[in-house]
Amino acid sequence: MSRRAVLCTAISMAALAVGLPIEASAATVTRTTTTTVRTSAPRVSTPRVSTPKVTTTNVRTNTRVNTGNKTTVRTTTTTTQFKKLNTGGAGAGTGASSDKFRKPITGQNAIHATPTTLRPLHGTNTLKVGPGKINPAVTKVNFAAVHLANNKFGPLWKQKHGLWWGGKWKYFVPFTALGVVLVGGAYYYPDAYVGFARPYCTGITPDGCRLNWQMVNFEDGGSDWQCVQFCPRPGAPPPAQTVALTAPPPMPQGSCEVTIYSDPNFAGTGVTTGDEQPALSQSGWQNQIASIQVKSGTWDFFSDENFGGTTMRLQPGPYQDLGPEWTKKIGSFMCIQPGS
Repeated sequence: MSRRAVLCTAISMAALAVGLPIEASAATVTRTTTTTVRTSAPRVSTPRVSTPKVTTTNVRTNTRVNTGNKTTVRTTTTTTQFKKLNTGGAGAGTGASSDKFRKPITGQNAIHATPTTLRPLHGTNTLKVGPGKINPAVTKVNFAAVHLANNKFGPLWKQKHGLWWGGKWKYFVPFTALGVVLVGGAYYYPDAYVGFARPYCTGITPDGCRLNWQMVNFEDGGSDWQCVQFCPRPGAPPPAQTVALTAPPPMPQGSCEVTIYSDPNFAGTGVTTGDEQPALSQSGWQNQIASIQVKSGTWDFFSDENFGGTTMRLQPGPYQDLGPEWTKKIGSFMCIQPGS
């Protein structure tokens, strides 16, 4: 073999040695492409509570594998879920309806008054603000009164007790004329008239006296209902005679409703209520009532707050003019007995 033939053979073998790895490498090349994943931050809803919504983000990855003249595509999909959360507002939360969070606030954070309603003394229901001056301070009871365990109290009248009744003054007979009663082997002496409504005029007081709602005569004839207190007198000799303690009839299954007005003839500011009002200064109604419409029940109106002073008793009916005795001279009032 000539030198030229040998040289050609060597070059061919070298080229073969180099070419084979290149072809093998090309056959196993893998090209991988990945799509761009675009996600957004979780959106925040308005303060209204709604059921959680789910946002789904799909991530798709394509992998191409080339083997010779054959191409294989492998696709992988990843799903990511985001729950929308509600932030802000009293009912923020997830996984629950809004009703679950719409509950009244209680405890120290509770709101007890608004600019148009005030809470009067002893937690009774409020009146709409009247035309007079508002004094939210709690007034003290500066007279003799019966105090019950439920924070109710009623003034005591141990002297002459009268009512503005039927357009004139009528006075109950002295309570001493009611007689001593014998209950369970113990004597109870009439001690005072009490400014209690019928629902509270029953049972034994914290001082051991007995309360009874009963019909009492007026000095000039006629009679009406009044709460009477009977008390024991330890060590006193037995009385010469006793009288039976008259039990009141069943409580009427009726209601109490009254409308008060700031001017005569049912004019001016008017407001309707069915609840006792011991402190009208707290709602701007002290000494502001000029006419009254009693819709149901029997009501006592007092010249002073906390059911003190003199008393006017009104039964259902219209009272368009209270006269000089009571026009704008009322400090508190209560329903003493529901209408039948």
